[in-house]
Amino acid sequence: MNKKTEVAVVQRNPLLPALTPDQTDRVVSPSVDIYETADSYVVLLDLPGATKESVSLWTDRDALVVKATVNAYHRPGARLLFSELGSPVYYRSFTIGDDIDRSAIEARFEQGVLAVKLVKREDQKPRQITIH
Repeated sequence: MNKKTEVAVVQRNPLLPALTPDQTDRVVSPSVDIYETADSYVVLLDLPGATKESVSLWTDRDALVVKATVNAYHRPGARLLFSELGSPVYYRSFTIGDDIDRSAIEARFEQGVLAVKLVKREDQKPRQITIH
């Protein structure tokens, strides 16, 4: 991919909203697969334990940002004796190029996986040229 159409992971972007101090100690960067089709890029994010309602997805300038929270697994009122699961906050951002139609971004959440479809602008899609 060239610079114009590059989809790159941004670890820290000062233009994005900061996480609150109580969230930073349990922030998890979700595993991601990104693939390209003729008309779009598809970003798959693994968010185990998150629900559709706990996922936030937005664009901010040239970034696509995903944040999701996981509720505690133990029952309310129960005394927690040992815990490794915790309640992580998933957070990840990606730089998106000018070739993406921001008004056509689609997302679907199924079985803990968020699929985000970044549709290419029409003038950026490959096209067959007729020879006369």
